[in-house]
Amino acid sequence: MTGEAHSRRVCRNRGILVAERAAPAADGRAVRPLNPKPRKSQPDMKITDIKSEVFEWERPGIWNGGHFYGPGRLHKITVETDEGITGYGWNGGTAAERPLNLFPGYADYFRPLLIGRDPMDTRSIAADLGEKLIKILGIGGIHTQVLAAINIACWDIKGKALGQSIHQMLGGAQSRIRTYIAGGYYAEGKGLEELQEEVRFNVEEMHASAVKIKIGDPNVGVAGDMRRVEASRKAIGDDITLMVDANCALDLDTSLEFARQLPQYNVYWFEEPLPIHDYEGHGKLADASSVKIATGENGYHLAHFKTLLDHLGASILNVDVAIVPGYDVAKDITDLAAERGVSIAPHGCQELQLPLAAAIPHGEFLEYYPVAVDPLRAEMFQPILKPDEDGFVTVPDRPGIGYELNMDLLNRYRVG
Repeated sequence: MTGEAHSRRVCRNRGILVAERAAPAADGRAVRPLNPKPRKSQPDMKITDIKSEVFEWERPGIWNGGHFYGPGRLHKITVETDEGITGYGWNGGTAAERPLNLFPGYADYFRPLLIGRDPMDTRSIAADLGEKLIKILGIGGIHTQVLAAINIACWDIKGKALGQSIHQMLGGAQSRIRTYIAGGYYAEGKGLEELQEEVRFNVEEMHASAVKIKIGDPNVGVAGDMRRVEASRKAIGDDITLMVDANCALDLDTSLEFARQLPQYNVYWFEEPLPIHDYEGHGKLADASSVKIATGENGYHLAHFKTLLDHLGASILNVDVAIVPGYDVAKDITDLAAERGVSIAPHGCQELQLPLAAAIPHGEFLEYYPVAVDPLRAEMFQPILKPDEDGFVTVPDRPGIGYELNMDLLNRYRVG
C-alpha cells in the first residue's frame, strides 16, 4: 500500500465507519486519526439515568420585534450510562422568556422511555420520542426542545465512546467557518449612536466580517428601523456584511416594504420576516425580494422545512439543533437544503451549532452571541470560543461536543 493510501476498518458493533490511519496532508503533515481509540466490540451500552437541571440569572433587558429577553435561563440534561460515559446537552442561555421551569417535567416523562436504551442509537431515540409521540405530545414545543437536549447528550456520549468529535461524525467538511455577530437588539436608552458603537465594536474588537441587527419593533416602524439599518451601515462601512432579523414580527405587506428598501444599504439577508407557518407568504416575499430570505430557527421537524422549500420561501435555513430534536433531524434538514441548493446558517448557542454548521460544505455562517447579549457568556462555556482575526472560528477536535458548561459558575444560579 502506498504512503498516500490509508487503511480503514468498521467499528462493527456500532456500524460506524472510522478511520484507522488517515492519509498525509498535501503539505506532508501528519493528519490526526479520526478515531485514535475506537471502542472494542461489546454489548450495547445502556442509559442508566437522565438528569434535568435549570439555571437562571439576571441580565440587562433587551428585546427584538416579537420577544422580550429578561433573565438568562439554561436547561441542562445529563445522560448517564452503564459504561461510565456521561453526555451533556442543553437549551437556552440566550433564550427569550422561555418557561424552562416546565422542562424538567418532560425529562421526567422521557426518563422511563430511555433507561435501558443504547445512547449510541441516536436516530431511533429521536424518532421514537419525537415523530412517534406526536399524537401524545403534539408536533413541537417544549418537549421537542427537551428531546433535543437528550439527543445532543447522546451524541456527546457517542463521540466520547468513539474518540471522535460530533463535527467529524456529521461530516467534518470544514475545519473553520465564518461567523456573524448577533446583536443590534432594542434596549432602554439605546439610540442610533449606541447602536453604531455596538456594531463598530463588533467589527473592530470582535473581528466580525458580518453583523446582524434587529428590526420589527412595532413602536419603531419601518421608517425608524430603516434609520437603524442606515446608521449601522455607516458605522461598519461598505465591506462588512450586514443582516437584519425581524423575529417573525411582520405581516407580508410590511415585509415587502422592507424588501424594497433594504437593498439600498446592501443588506445580505432578511431573517424571519413572517410567522413561520406562512409558507405562501414566504414564497411571495422571496420571489419579490432581491435580499435573501433566511428563516427556520423556530421549525421543529423536517416536514416544516420541506414545505417551506416547496414554496421556495427561503434561500438560507437557520435550523437550531436545540429546537429540532437534536443533531439527527438537523442533519436531515441540512441534507434537504443541499438537495435544494440552499445554504445553512444555524441559529442559537454557537457551541452547539458549530459541529453542524462546519460539518457540511454548505454551512455558510455560524451565529455568534457576544457578551453584550449576555455578560455571563464570558465564562459560561469551556473552553471559550472566540472568532479569529479574520472573523472565522476554528472547530475543536475534542471528542463529543467539544465544549462543556462551566458548572462552577452555573451552580451559583441553580433553580430548585
